[in-house]
Amino acid sequence: MLHLLGRANEPRKDVPVTGVGALSSYAVLDSDARGALVEYGGAGAEGKHHGILDYATATMKELPAASVGGGTYNQVGLGSKWIAMVRFDKAVMVSRTDPAVIRTVAIDKYPDRVRAVGDWLIADTGDRDDTVVTAYPIDGSAPRPVLDQLDGSLVLGADGSAYGLSTVNGSSRWAIHRISAGDQGALQVQEALAVPPRPTDRRSIAIAQGDLSALHVDSTVSVLGYRTSVSGPPSITQAPVWRCERSKSDPFCPEAASRFGGTAATGDGRIVGMSAEPVCAFPCAVTVHIRDARTGGSHRTVRLPGELQHAGIVSASGRYLLVSTTVDVNAAPSSMVLDIDAGKVLDIKPAPAAGLWGSLLWQPEGDKGVVAATDLRTGQVVRRVDLGSACRPYELQANGDWFYSTCAADGAGAAAFHVPTRQRILLPFVAERPLGQVRLGDGYVVQDKAGLSIYNLRSGQPVKEHQVQQYVAGYGLDWSVDRFGGRLAHLDQGETIHVVGVTGAASPLAVIDQNVPGTLDAKKAGSRQARWWLSKPVSSWKLMARNKTSGITTVVRSGGETRGAVDLAWDGKDQAGRVVMNAAYEWTLLATPADGQGAPLKATGSVTLTGAGFQAGRGRP
Repeated sequence: MLHLLGRANEPRKDVPVTGVGALSSYAVLDSDARGALVEYGGAGAEGKHHGILDYATATMKELPAASVGGGTYNQVGLGSKWIAMVRFDKAVMVSRTDPAVIRTVAIDKYPDRVRAVGDWLIADTGDRDDTVVTAYPIDGSAPRPVLDQLDGSLVLGADGSAYGLSTVNGSSRWAIHRISAGDQGALQVQEALAVPPRPTDRRSIAIAQGDLSALHVDSTVSVLGYRTSVSGPPSITQAPVWRCERSKSDPFCPEAASRFGGTAATGDGRIVGMSAEPVCAFPCAVTVHIRDARTGGSHRTVRLPGELQHAGIVSASGRYLLVSTTVDVNAAPSSMVLDIDAGKVLDIKPAPAAGLWGSLLWQPEGDKGVVAATDLRTGQVVRRVDLGSACRPYELQANGDWFYSTCAADGAGAAAFHVPTRQRILLPFVAERPLGQVRLGDGYVVQDKAGLSIYNLRSGQPVKEHQVQQYVAGYGLDWSVDRFGGRLAHLDQGETIHVVGVTGAASPLAVIDQNVPGTLDAKKAGSRQARWWLSKPVSSWKLMARNKTSGITTVVRSGGETRGAVDLAWDGKDQAGRVVMNAAYEWTLLATPADGQGAPLKATGSVTLTGAGFQAGRGRP
């Protein structure tokens, strides 16, 4: 039975609620000084019921069944005149004094929260549009925009008005605004309280190859890019080096840095994020957004197959993206790999525990601690490593020659493994769920528990070098590990970005993926492209080609500091613009690591050049 318990000066200390029988469950969905909107299950009855509980009389009045599908509601709001109950894109408005009086209001966007003010439904649609709060009249006439931006929730005041920290009319000035209904029922928006200028509002960050992106919310929703140092003391540019803003011409700009499903930097100059369709009660369609991290950069999307209860980015590396998905609340998580260059999901079905690095997808093989690498370009297993754990990894991360794994769902057996030294390094903590509280960098791990703890592994022992006590709690989106030879970036309480490094030697420079055609036709633009993805930034690089017949070596191209990938199109000419003869060549890519650690890179391969000016042994045409 449901009871009301008096407190403070309330003379009634324990009053049974009338108007409702025995309950199997109940939840208070919304309340004010007069009463509460309650969702409950009746003992022996099926389905959910809803009622308005009046505090003064301790009575419950059952509300009519929803005319938009029954069951539970996605959002509710208790107002002085009306009770708003929303399911998907429709709201049922029930009179608070007479529940038999009902109105139905169509909503064009699925709201995050609703409030009933006078004869208006106030709907907060989050940050999915230029206007985030819209007012819908219950008489069905045209809706009107109310607030441009909203920080936090709309709060219903004792006067029946809704209050929110917000901006209006395109202004960047923040204040507490009151949304109220006037004497004639007209909607009014007024500034109720001025607030001091707010600090920068950053919602999520991602970093790779020293390039950092952050989702900003001020007068608009935007993504700003910053550049961090890749050698010497950690530093970051004070001003952004690129930006994009949500606008009518670029409506999806912020989705690549969205909090939904997480965000990641690919390490080759792109960032990725996710979004769900606007009007949806999960499971629903999920879209991956890929954006070039530069001003005016292109924006592409890939639709994940089917409808999903949950989707989240696990890791990104170059052209590949590892995603965790759940099809419904009762299903076990699964994974998929996307080729974001090709814009498709690969046929490979990853295990729930999988690690992505370059073109290699690492997965458990058996239950004795062995992991195997599948080359995503061919689908073949090309390498195996014994992690020395004697268990099947429950969680697995890969970063060059470093691995991180646990043995069980409770995080037991957390350890790192270094392939060149074959050292298994036990970590001094239990990696509690949810997964993602520990992230692997190049020779270090970061644990998120009561702050950020950074354990340096490069000496063969876990040495805690840093403890970050103050940061903004945001489901792991307020800190990011640069997997590509880089550092930890995090936000503090003032939402200032900090970059933290670790001591010791970083891993050597390597090519972690490449797309080099075996035959290159200088006359066909589509076949001239070649790309090498690198494990960390380089200060300079040079591509040379040696004619296998004549032995003559040609400098094809060269460049300075490069972060992420060497990407070029060979038009059959050398760096000086001279035509190179058609022939079979051995190419050599030389690169110098920007951090000064490790030997220079030397990678080789073969290519046959056609469509150039003349062929070897035949003279000039």
